[in-house]
Order: sequence, then C-alpha cells, then structure tokens
Amino acid sequence: MVDGARLRALVSEYARTTLGRYDISDVLYRLSDRCLGALEVDGAGMSVADPDGRLRFVTATDETVVRIEERQVESDEGPCHDAFRSHARVVVPDLRDLPDDRWGTYPAFAVEHGCLSLAAFPMVVDDQPIGALDIYRRAAGGWDDETLDSAQLVADMATGLIANHRTLEDSQALAQQLQRALESRVVIEQAKGILVERHGGDMADAFNRLRTHARSHQIKLHEVASHVVHHRRMPDG
Repeated sequence: MVDGARLRALVSEYARTTLGRYDISDVLYRLSDRCLGALEVDGAGMSVADPDGRLRFVTATDETVVRIEERQVESDEGPCHDAFRSHARVVVPDLRDLPDDRWGTYPAFAVEHGCLSLAAFPMVVDDQPIGALDIYRRAAGGWDDETLDSAQLVADMATGLIANHRTLEDSQALAQQLQRALESRVVIEQAKGILVERHGGDMADAFNRLRTHARSHQIKLHEVASHVVHHRRMPDG
C-alpha cells in the first residue's frame, strides 16, 4: 500500500531541495524517514558507495534497522549488496523461506530482529551503481507493484540528490559529508546510552526520544545527540 498524499509531498520536497545547496547526509536521512509513511513500511535504510566502490551504511529509520543494515555491511552480503551489484531490485516476501546458503547469517539475524520481508532497490547513475535503498516489514507477505515502483522512485530521488550534489560540490566534499554521517551515528549511540542511564528503558526507546525531539523542534538528529553527549540532557526548545 502507498499513501499517495505523502508520496506526493515527498516528491515535492525533493524538487525543492534540488533547487539549492543542501547537506547530503541530512536529506538522505529525511528521505529514508519519509518512506515509513509514504510507503507504509516498518523500516528503511540506505547505503552509499565510498570512493573505493564499497557500500557504506549511512542512514536508517530506527535502531533495529541500524543493526540489520550494519550486519549487511559487516558481512558484505545481503539484499542491499545484491541490488547494488546487479542494478536490479531484490524482493523477498519471507526471509524464512530463503535457502540456507543465501546471504550467510543475515536472514536469520534480520528475522531475529523482527524483519520478515524486505525489498532492496538500486541507485544507479549513468549505468554506475552508487548505492541502494532497503525497505522492511515486520510481517511476511508479497509486495504489491505500486509499493515496489514507489520505493524505486524514492531510490531514484536519493540518486538524484547525490548526483546533483556532486555537480555542486567536489567529490572530496561529498566524501567528507558522508563520513560525517557515519561519525554522527557514533554520537547518536553515545547519546542513547546516556538517555538509557538517566531515564531507563532500552536503546530503541532512547533513539525514539532523540528523533521525536529533533522532529518537534525542527533540528537535526545529530545536533540533539551531540547536545545530550556534551550536556547530559536534551537541548531546550
């Protein structure tokens, strides 16, 4: 299922973003986050190739997806890598039905963390792969064509943002911003640990607290996390 109004709003935001300069790590985070409502999925994550052609996980919608995406990067195999290498979407209605020799320990790890079905979409510029988008669902089941086509549209928008950014900034600046995206994850993990220590709950609760604060105050997630790390509390409104 696709929420047409939210998908149109996402396309409109994409069009406005491409008109000016932008922080690539921030817009990729927002794009993956918007997938939840527009595509009615339970999670999304995105990986982008570094200058050496190796996929690097850069953004995800929640802590569970962070762990699932990281497992792909660590093992160098999974749906994201297949979509990246083949330039074709990868669709899995039920991870429990995969052959034992496909993707190593990744399927069992994803199922253990509550993901039963997924799809991965290539991000390609001039026949050169630059990354991939993953979407996840907690329930098993087939993926309808409207959702798959819309998810590919989101992947294409992410591709356009990166390609457009490369025309505005040199490749070194892009690499630096993507590196900052990775480094911000370290700060976010530190902030989550502090919030768990101070308020209880688990790491997922802490992540949701950070993200909710960032959204409600219209500031970047890593800025909220950095404030928590340095001041041991959420920033004021």
